[in-house]
Formats: sequence, structure tokens, C-alpha cells
Amino acid sequence: MSVNALTVSAIYRHPVKSVGAESLETVTLSLGRALSADRLYAVTHGASEFNHDAPAWARCRNFLRVTHCPQLAAAAVAFDPDTHIFTARHADREEITADLTTEVGRAALAEWLGPLAERTQPGPHHVVSVPGRALTDADAEAVSLMSAASLRALSEQMSIPLDPRRFRGNFWIDGDGFAPWAELEWTGREIRLGAARLKVIEPIVRCAATAANPDTGARDVAPTQELSRMFRDHPIGEPVFGMLAEVVQGGEVCVGDSLEH
Repeated sequence: MSVNALTVSAIYRHPVKSVGAESLETVTLSLGRALSADRLYAVTHGASEFNHDAPAWARCRNFLRVTHCPQLAAAAVAFDPDTHIFTARHADREEITADLTTEVGRAALAEWLGPLAERTQPGPHHVVSVPGRALTDADAEAVSLMSAASLRALSEQMSIPLDPRRFRGNFWIDGDGFAPWAELEWTGREIRLGAARLKVIEPIVRCAATAANPDTGARDVAPTQELSRMFRDHPIGEPVFGMLAEVVQGGEVCVGDSLEH
């Protein structure tokens, strides 16, 4: 297969962890950083151990998560990285626009999210951030690469078309002749994505968040169970989908750009 056969078919970021997904056409990656404005904010719950007085990266269990609050996935969101104005819509909530640089804006968003999360991850809820750090699930800042071929194969296996937003990835890659799950062979390799270079770290182990339909917020299928079955006898032995990668050379990446490996 030609190294130019693979292209970026979609780009997503998630400005507030676990709350909707925003489609983008162009992004600029920076050395050693996650995708700009991805997981820039997160929302703590009543059982969180996040230190509000000394903010630092914390494990995902300290924040609202689609795993426990599937309705969060159904929010339609938009974010202005210059002003930090965040807009969200949901079938069960009136549209909100909040300035997340202010306490008033953060409190308003936390209140707006409360009814979508209260039953499974009760409050008090607080919108938080960590200066200079993305609140990604992985301790190491990274971006995620997703294969459209693998998604099609999994969809066929489950007899249902799976929306890519279920997997909350950053870059979706597609191309003629690219085999499903071939991306699992990229571990340890450097690849060029648009004008940036990435080093692929490892596969992403999946959780029940993928069960949430991003249009309805309902748990309607169980991709993790199917992935567990598929990889039970594989050397990986875990339900994986997608790859984590570190940015080793920054640069612009656009939908339609090539991936070379």
C-alpha cells in the first residue's frame, strides 16, 4: 500500500471532558502536548479527590464521565479557544453559553450539567482546569488516532453502524486498502500527519463509554464487550480501539492531509 493512501477523514476535540464532541477542519499540534483545547476543562463530582487548591492532573474517576453519565455524550458543543466561550445544547436542556474563564461561567455550566449527571455522579459539580495541562485519561499528554477501517469492521461484526464519536478520538484515518486493525502494528513507530510528526505509544483500552449513543445519550450497544471477545485470545488481551501518540514535531493538520508511516 502506498504511504500516501491514508488521509485524515475527520478531526474532533472535546473542550470539556466527556461533554459532547466538536468537529474541526484544521488544528495545530504542539511538541509534547495534547490537541489544543482538547479536555481543557473537566467537571468534578461529589466524590472527587481533585485538589481545587492545587490543581494537577488527576485520574478520570475524579470527573464526570460518559461511562457513568451517558447523556453527556449527546451534548452538541462549540468552543472558542481565544475567548473560552463554551456553548452547549441538549434535547433535555436549554442552550447555554458560558465564559469558562470566569467563576460565574463555570458555575453556570456545572449547574446546567447537573441534571444530566446527578443520578449516577451526584454533585456538588465544579468545572475545573489545570494550567498548561490537558485533562486526558492518560497521564502522558497525547493525541489519539482512530482507524475508519477498524470502525467499519467492528460495525459489521455488531450489525450496526457505529458513530465515530462514541470513541472520543482526535484524528480519524481512512484510505483504500488499509486493513482493519493494521494500526495496532504502529506501536513504537514515528508517523507524519500533515505537517506534524507523531510517535505512536500504545493502543487505547476501552471502557463502557462507547455504549452511549452520541445522538440520543442512550446506551444502545456494547462495543467494549465485542472488543473484549475479539481480543480475548490476542496478545493484547484487552478491549482496545485506537492508538495514543505523542507529538514529536508540531505542525498543522487538516482534514484531507496524508498520514505517512
